[in-house]
Amino acid sequence: MKKGVLNKTALPLLTGFMLLLVPLLGMTALSMPADTSLVYRVKGMDAGNVLKMYKEPGRDVVVNIPHNATWISRRNAQMKMGDKVWEKVSWDDQTGWVLSDSLEEDKDATEVANARRQCLADPAVTEKECCGYPEAAKGGVFKSIPVYAVKGFSAGESLMMYVDHGDDAIAVEIPHNGTNIVKLGQRAEAGKFAMERVRWAGQNGWLDDSKLVYDEEKTKYGDAKRQKCGGVSGGVDFRASEVVCLPAPVIRRLQESGALDAETVKQLQGQQKDK
Repeated sequence: MKKGVLNKTALPLLTGFMLLLVPLLGMTALSMPADTSLVYRVKGMDAGNVLKMYKEPGRDVVVNIPHNATWISRRNAQMKMGDKVWEKVSWDDQTGWVLSDSLEEDKDATEVANARRQCLADPAVTEKECCGYPEAAKGGVFKSIPVYAVKGFSAGESLMMYVDHGDDAIAVEIPHNGTNIVKLGQRAEAGKFAMERVRWAGQNGWLDDSKLVYDEEKTKYGDAKRQKCGGVSGGVDFRASEVVCLPAPVIRRLQESGALDAETVKQLQGQQKDK
């Protein structure tokens, strides 16, 4: 009697195990030469789309990489599943797997990275932390710049930033754990809703201010590095944002996405007319 029960129980367990094993059997490791001198960027994606990074090829999202992201590094590991090649990469202090054909070399970033490597290897350079610090950022008056991070999102989700682009606003997705977001001193308000103009990853855009949290650690690090590498001291603190009208293309994109109720849209549009 017990033997029959065991057989009935073991059969579905074995079947389930074999189903889990099928994807692994179809996965083949590929050899590839390491080339740490190159930096890559996302290719072939439109605004608002993302390149998903996974813990394992096609399984468990680590982060959404924006459609125009760069500074992606290969980690010398590839896997083939069916007709798709997956590649292990690092981006923004995170490592995982992406589809290999979604990457292309970023020659400008590669040049900057190689110059920094040469600086780090130069025995005459004593301040290694300042290798790669842009010449254009040196001198002038120091100003503390508060840095913000995304809050309230889970892995695989994104905070949408709208970048002005003529008569339209391009949507750029900031990862759920994104940081180094800097406010630019302009804010649009409608009741409890507020959009802040910010800079992130070299782009200026508008995003929901309620989704930001102050990043004290990044702020202190950035301030210290600017003082050390920029050769500046003194200065003034960051000032509160000026309230302005939200650009019409951004209002339209928010309305189309369903992110705002009709009353809030009406208030934002009314502010433009009053101006």
